[in-house]
Amino acid sequence: MLEFRKITPADRTEILEYLKDNPSRICENTAGVILLWDVDERIRYAVEDGTMYLAEIKDGKAIFYYPIGGDEEKALEKIENFCRERKLTLHFRFLSAEQAEKVKTKFGQEGKPDRNWADYLYSAAELKTLSGKKFHGQKNFVNRFSREYPDHKFLPYNVTMRPLAEEFAEKFYDEENKDSRIFKEEKRIFCRILSEYASTGQTGGVLTVGGKIVAITFGEVVGDTLYVHFEKALREYKGSYAMINYLFVNSFKKPFDYVNREEDVGDEGLRQAKLNLHPVRLIEKFFT
Repeated sequence: MLEFRKITPADRTEILEYLKDNPSRICENTAGVILLWDVDERIRYAVEDGTMYLAEIKDGKAIFYYPIGGDEEKALEKIENFCRERKLTLHFRFLSAEQAEKVKTKFGQEGKPDRNWADYLYSAAELKTLSGKKFHGQKNFVNRFSREYPDHKFLPYNVTMRPLAEEFAEKFYDEENKDSRIFKEEKRIFCRILSEYASTGQTGGVLTVGGKIVAITFGEVVGDTLYVHFEKALREYKGSYAMINYLFVNSFKKPFDYVNREEDVGDEGLRQAKLNLHPVRLIEKFFT
């Protein structure tokens, strides 16, 4: 019988082991999202017979992620039995198209895609070089930044940088000051990344000018894909977003073919910015 529990720091090694591969390339199936973005700690997890289960269980509903590892058919049966015995209404979220078909076959539930949650997938080779006419604007931003801030440096993030990163966060969030739930959650997530960085499998980078952080980013490589979970820059430094994006993807020794820059959550400005980087594909996610 599945026994779900709250994720604690002691569980992270086991969870990271199950997240070493992500064939669907959906960002929610990575450590950065599961361990860091769940700021209200609503996700519960269980491991049984070589399968990891993730779910949010509340108000008579169980909202499952697709099971990871082991025998899929047996895992789906265990999910069905778990919900039946506890009289919970079963739902799924963040399914790939293939997973949605399997859920439909097993449970008769029709998965529906949500454009706001589609992940933007890019060619790593294109973002590393910014070659060609379609990247003319991005390359101009990078070149302009290099000219205007010749003393800039890109450095791998380490925990000794935390005070400077916190100083950056205060300035960034004071200046942006958006009144949205997701924006407010982001600040909490940023603080969590800084405090729990060493145990979540992330890689960070900072862009500095005159010794001050003007942009910061965090992500991880899983399989053939770099997932950029967090990226912020001070807008007064023109081109800082383009520059840290360019330098971060070029900073990894481990090879990867794609870059997942995650969803736009319906923010029109963010959507346009992501489209301007010319994704090779939008990864649909299905919900039941």
